[in-house]
Amino acid sequence: MDFTSAAGFTGTSNNVSPLCGFIVPGGPVRTDFTPADSAGTKRTLQMSSPGDLPSPLASVTELVCFLWPGTTLPPGSGVMVYYQITAATSSQPGMPPASTGFELLGALTPTSSSNVFRTGWATHEQLLEIMSSNIPVVVTFGLSVEPLSNIENIEPESRVENRMFVAQKIASDLFTFMRSFDTGGSGATQMVVPTNVFDRWLQRFEARFRSDPNFFLKSQSND
Repeated sequence: MDFTSAAGFTGTSNNVSPLCGFIVPGGPVRTDFTPADSAGTKRTLQMSSPGDLPSPLASVTELVCFLWPGTTLPPGSGVMVYYQITAATSSQPGMPPASTGFELLGALTPTSSSNVFRTGWATHEQLLEIMSSNIPVVVTFGLSVEPLSNIENIEPESRVENRMFVAQKIASDLFTFMRSFDTGGSGATQMVVPTNVFDRWLQRFEARFRSDPNFFLKSQSND
């Protein structure tokens, strides 16, 4: 999604009716999205972390968005909600700051006018890489009025990809743990491990998960 196509547009949020209300749990309702095109179908809101948003950003697991009371959408349309996370400064001189690009957070429709969106930031590999440098980030939220057909086709995809990413990371952690017990007695294509290795991995996983729910996304070590 391109929220910069109207780069020359100089509109502001003044005298523009709110389209959506936006809440970070524990924070105030934000409606100050700035128009990004002359038609008002695209709007953006920038927030910083630390600052407007908690730090680390991965701790923000949910966001609330709702159509502002009295909002009338064009027939057969809804609002798609996007985000882009950009490092405040570049980690390498001469290089642009790292950015996720705009990604879909969720959507609102006339029949589903409010929603709690799961961010998935705790499992976002690129975001975790950006945060590993301890550089403050800017999060740009974008609203785009789109046909309902676009919403129906796109929204479920991001959820499936997120579940697949988590499954891959957990499986990788289990494989790495089992390999540390391999005696190598059956050749390169098989592992020989104690019969209780899965129980031992599960106990370890649960203990580390209680202290840090994102540990398996950060490292493949077995300490």
